[in-house]
Amino acid sequence: MNFKWSRLVATTTSAAALVVVGVFVCIPIQADQALDKHETTLKIGTVDDFLPCSDYTNQTHEGIAIDIWRRIGERLKLKYEITSIPSFDKAVSLAAIGEFDVIASCHEITPERLELIQYAVPYTAGGIVIVSKQNQRPVFDLIVKIFQNKIVVRCSLLLLLVTAITAYTSKYFRSSKATRKSKARRFTRAWTFLILRDGIDTVMGPKILDNIAVLISSLSHMLLMSAIIGTTATIVFEENIAKTTKELGNKELESMLREGVAVVSESSTSAWLNNRIKTAGIPPELGLEPITVKTRTEMIELLRGRTDDNPHHFVANITTYLSKLKEANLEKEFAISYQSPRKTPQSFIFGSKLNDGLKRLINIEIAKMNRNGLTEQLEKDWLN
Repeated sequence: MNFKWSRLVATTTSAAALVVVGVFVCIPIQADQALDKHETTLKIGTVDDFLPCSDYTNQTHEGIAIDIWRRIGERLKLKYEITSIPSFDKAVSLAAIGEFDVIASCHEITPERLELIQYAVPYTAGGIVIVSKQNQRPVFDLIVKIFQNKIVVRCSLLLLLVTAITAYTSKYFRSSKATRKSKARRFTRAWTFLILRDGIDTVMGPKILDNIAVLISSLSHMLLMSAIIGTTATIVFEENIAKTTKELGNKELESMLREGVAVVSESSTSAWLNNRIKTAGIPPELGLEPITVKTRTEMIELLRGRTDDNPHHFVANITTYLSKLKEANLEKEFAISYQSPRKTPQSFIFGSKLNDGLKRLINIEIAKMNRNGLTEQLEKDWLN
């Protein structure tokens, strides 16, 4: 009897404990509960000189990431101080050792970084783009590209051959008993008629074979011209759209490096480019290394041609490349040549020492802003 009573008391006690735990779990955590009472000022890091994401100018921090963080701080009533960090890789390293509680910048979520730090909920997305100088002779180079195409060349030669044979066997040419010069003129005229498909009745004779020859020539003309026009349209269309980075061949990459490719060091774009060069098997002894800069300002000076280097291409993030061109006043001189087919999520980074409860609160606030469209609106405002 005592054994049964003991079991009943134990069961009741366990159930009560579970209820208490359940109640505490269901109670939303507050910001002041998540923070250490002795250290309530959060250390926020942000990558400098990287608009529209984040920047420190006129003694104030600004950018998409900063605007989002300030709204989070206001909603959660957080005390914080913002400090600039020179590069993305440096920010990752400092967050990993707990020097900062949050890194408020547009950090791309990559496998290498996930091995070191923990991200917040993504609030935007980026991607790799290769931006190149626009061709200064677009029409001439387009014509050269068209006539270098095998389909255009072969179809054109076949069209000339078929129409030439038809013109040579036509009544208009054979019936002439004039001089050689006159006959050559007649042949050229008949040939022109057949190529332009105008005045064909002039070269048609009374015999059935003459009509069949002209019919075959006309059908051949229709098929070959369709192939030539279709191929030319494809070349023109492809000339005006960006290719995917998957289409970037090893020879094209090597050619770009010879012309000069600039990239911001200690960034995900730099890591991508170096990995792509390694994959292409371009040996270091060729000296085809990217032109690296440390800041966005240095990149703009480089593109403006105010340094010894004169790159024809630069690798950037799709969210920031346009602001660089606008500031450098080079929007008409550069355009995207290659673009990653998919966008990579971008997010804040949590410091290794940040309280898990506060991480949860920050994620909730970001998710709310994502859901009501505030993060998207802030991004549009900065990009425009």
